[in-house]
Amino acid sequence: MQRVVQFMGLEPERLQARWVSGSEGPRFAEIINQVTEDIRALGPNRKLRDDA
Repeated sequence: MQRVVQFMGLEPERLQARWVSGSEGPRFAEIINQVTEDIRALGPNRKLRDDA
């Protein structure tokens, strides 16, 4: 999947996969918050930034 993401012009770090059970609401929220922080830290997508 990371190759497809790179082919599309996105950094592979923008793709993250986790397994969370439906009964793990607090863990799900924690993972979503962490992924959001990770994506924000990357800033704008490199392709969009470099093509501008």
